[in-house]
Amino acid sequence: MTAPGGMQPKPRNSQPSKLDPSRPQRSSATKRYGPLIAIAVAVAVVAGVAVVAGRGSSSETATSGPAGSGGSGAASSSEVPMTYEQAKQAGREGSVEWSANCDTTTGRLKMPSIYAPPCVPKFTGDNGGATSQGVTKDEIVVVNYIPAQNGDITAMFTAQLDPPEKMRATQRAFLQMMQDLYETSGRKIKLVDYDASGAAQDAVAAQADAISVIDKYRPFASLGGPTLTPVYAAELARQGVICIGCGLALPDQFYQDNAPYVWGASLSPEQFLQTLSDYVSKRLLNRNASFAGDSELQAKKRVFGTVNFEQDPPVFTAIGDAIRKCGSRAGFQSAASESYTFDIGKMPERAPTIIAKMKEAGVTTVIFIGDPIMPIFLTKAAEAANYRPEWVITGTPLVDTTVLGRLYDQNQWKSAFGLSSLGVRTKQTEQEPYRLHQWYYGQAPAAKGTSALVYPGVAQLMLGIHMAGPKLTPETFKAGLFNYPPTGGGVTTPRVSYGNKGYFKSLNPDTCTLDQERTDYLGSDDMVEIWWDPTFNGPDEQNKSDKPGAWRYANNGRRYLPGTMPDTEPDAFKPENSLTTIETIPADEKAPEYPSPDKPLPPS
Repeated sequence: MTAPGGMQPKPRNSQPSKLDPSRPQRSSATKRYGPLIAIAVAVAVVAGVAVVAGRGSSSETATSGPAGSGGSGAASSSEVPMTYEQAKQAGREGSVEWSANCDTTTGRLKMPSIYAPPCVPKFTGDNGGATSQGVTKDEIVVVNYIPAQNGDITAMFTAQLDPPEKMRATQRAFLQMMQDLYETSGRKIKLVDYDASGAAQDAVAAQADAISVIDKYRPFASLGGPTLTPVYAAELARQGVICIGCGLALPDQFYQDNAPYVWGASLSPEQFLQTLSDYVSKRLLNRNASFAGDSELQAKKRVFGTVNFEQDPPVFTAIGDAIRKCGSRAGFQSAASESYTFDIGKMPERAPTIIAKMKEAGVTTVIFIGDPIMPIFLTKAAEAANYRPEWVITGTPLVDTTVLGRLYDQNQWKSAFGLSSLGVRTKQTEQEPYRLHQWYYGQAPAAKGTSALVYPGVAQLMLGIHMAGPKLTPETFKAGLFNYPPTGGGVTTPRVSYGNKGYFKSLNPDTCTLDQERTDYLGSDDMVEIWWDPTFNGPDEQNKSDKPGAWRYANNGRRYLPGTMPDTEPDAFKPENSLTTIETIPADEKAPEYPSPDKPLPPS
């Protein structure tokens, strides 16, 4: 598979490419509505997808490890720091000077998070100076990509959004906290804001922005990028710049082709489709559509239809072809398959057409693989058509959040169930970003509702820097993240890992078998079964209770790694074994407690 848009990565650090005047300019509607996904991300904010954070240093290095292997140590070189646990296994922990922030009972930094980074040796001496582009003896240049804003779209979600200035203040607070706690080998982060010139799916603007970022700042990394085109991330990768959280649901091959420069928190389509295919084949196939909203459909064996998001130009063709071929071998067939591109101006007219085709094909069960806005229009169209199928959600970004679920037609969404990569919700004050900010600064984040939006990218960046050691390069950044031990897996703590840990294998389209481990550049690994309860009255992810409805986590929030799905009836719609929120964190998932540093907030 080629990279999205047909782009193949070019030699790193070559001269910046010029814009191709033959590429089509985006329509005015796209320019007006393109930022919606970025705003939807800000709206939905979830508590589960934690990407780790920490501190340490490096005069000692690991002696073996995960340079693409599932091992426990360093990279292809021995230049990344040895962790406390690795030193302990080698009987050397007593001969190494660890930072004062190291808790030797846990082997991790003293911060109240189970995702806290491993301790690494205290840094002393020479850090190597300019070890990479954007890196000097004293600083690391990081660009903060700010999506284009749009007043008419923002107005749709005013009640759910924190003001941009509060989100930016919260981002800088997290960055300062991690700068203080992590080992950065004597360097400070220099964060520079960059305002995007175009909409989230404007490929021409994305390429121009990437070239501008490189020409102006020559950064080590970019925090964020346009969500609906991979062009920005691909151009940065071509120029040797790391991009974190750049794009939603990009194919896994894009990460492989642009390694080690593109990173993120959410599952790739290939990753969540592994668990989804197990769920469909083992728990839904050849059973009645008993969760449909229509009694006539409930009495029928499931007839599947699929609705999926596609980019322009298409990037998921190869994935779709493999699903159809291998699905049919397993007995799965789709009676109707419809795709759509993200254009909010056309969604209201596209949705009725999709629904008409599903209904005409006799679909009892709609598998939705798309963005969190389209269900607003699809469920409205289905209700208008007096068509009430099952809705299977698949873990695509934000469709599995209560904030957005409350915007969908509730008579339709009461038949929604499926999979999510998020952990069981906790109280807002127990959500990791909120709680860490409160612990470190003695007060709630300025962006109370959206602190979880800005946290993951900063945490992933700082974890990679912490784990890379003094010789900071994109390769040691990768090796450091690969050296982070798999963490989590409880009902409130999704499993997080990087590299080859045995969780993710590629599909061979010829044999339809999972026969080769893939290197994982995304944090999340496991998923949970969920179902929608329209009767629930209580807070959503932003602690708001103005509307009813919430996702329930089935089977007491049990999580599934790829290949572990049971061959039984679904656990959805069983209230006695479900959770909406957890008031008290389970003992084995509770983070260690440490005194609050009670630091002052950084200047806005």
